[in-house]
Amino acid sequence: MASTDEIEAFLAEPRNIIVAGIGPDGRPRLSPNWFYWDGERFYVSTTRSRVKYATFQRDPRAQLLVDDPTGFRVVLVPATAEIREDLAAELPRFRAIREKHGMAVLDDNQHLEALAAEGRVLLAFTPDKPLGSWTSWGLD
Repeated sequence: MASTDEIEAFLAEPRNIIVAGIGPDGRPRLSPNWFYWDGERFYVSTTRSRVKYATFQRDPRAQLLVDDPTGFRVVLVPATAEIREDLAAELPRFRAIREKHGMAVLDDNQHLEALAAEGRVLLAFTPDKPLGSWTSWGLD
């Protein structure tokens, strides 16, 4: 079993998180996303026009998978989604996602204008279990 430090280090690396929600027909809906982990929650940027927005409005239950396919390292996290629509309040987390994945950081006004123009919202995923009990392999 991986230590919490090993999991934290793995999550700090720039990689995708696969977000799974439950569709209206009961089937899982999956999507790869960039993310930021702040030690308490996973943050994913999306737009109101994407399916995952409607999915998590209807049912907040989620399963998250962060993997490294070349190194055979994986972390699985059961979580609950919250949709955050106050762009100004969430700007630090939107910025953290961009920084983590090597994107240019815009000034606050430009960034807020771009987020609003794209219809962006922030999905905040709170793990349902403590980090030490998450399923992982290949990290130790």
